[in-house]
Amino acid sequence: MVAYGAPLPPMTMPNSFSLVLVDDQSIFLDGIESLLERMPEAKVLGRANNGADAVSLVRELRPDIVLMDINMPGTDGIEASKQIRKTSPDTRVIVLSMYGHREFVLELLGSGVGGYLLKTAGKDELMEALRTVAEGKQYIARELRALAASADRNADREGETKYGPLTKREVEIVKLILQELTTQEIATVLDLSVPTVETHRRNIFHKLDCRNIAGLVKYAMERGWGA
Repeated sequence: MVAYGAPLPPMTMPNSFSLVLVDDQSIFLDGIESLLERMPEAKVLGRANNGADAVSLVRELRPDIVLMDINMPGTDGIEASKQIRKTSPDTRVIVLSMYGHREFVLELLGSGVGGYLLKTAGKDELMEALRTVAEGKQYIARELRALAASADRNADREGETKYGPLTKREVEIVKLILQELTTQEIATVLDLSVPTVETHRRNIFHKLDCRNIAGLVKYAMERGWGA
């Protein structure tokens, strides 16, 4: 069970913190840097435009905080966040996303990121999130706190585990569905039985709260998997 708001190890610089900014849109990063000029305690060390470069930059610079988008080419923000946690355990990641999708939120908070912030947040909430994470706490976007609290309350209930993150096999199946392969074709490609693929499909749709293929495509595009 994730302890939202639980203290993390103290930072070495309690009154100031360094940042790496990650987003595939340079104009968006320019806007964030402009806002951060109002925070004298914040120092931007570098910027990256994709997840792989972000991991390399963090390995080199060891920032206190990484502010990172989810939907990016190549290594997406979710996978990059996990790699950063391994590469630089003292670096905290705040995910900045357009989406408050249940699966995104639970997967990232469960992996130990410092915060989840929506891109619709105003400058005051951005500053609040940065300062909260800099103090060693976890920040969850105001709109998503009820979802996170509900996940905690129901985590031990029968069936609730089906709302966890997609497994590697499920991700493979999602990507094959996006290629318009049938259940039989997916079974052949992955050397699985048709009933096994059908079970995976049901679990995928349940986890993502999707009612049809259109919903699955929307999720994949949000995740950056669409070609």
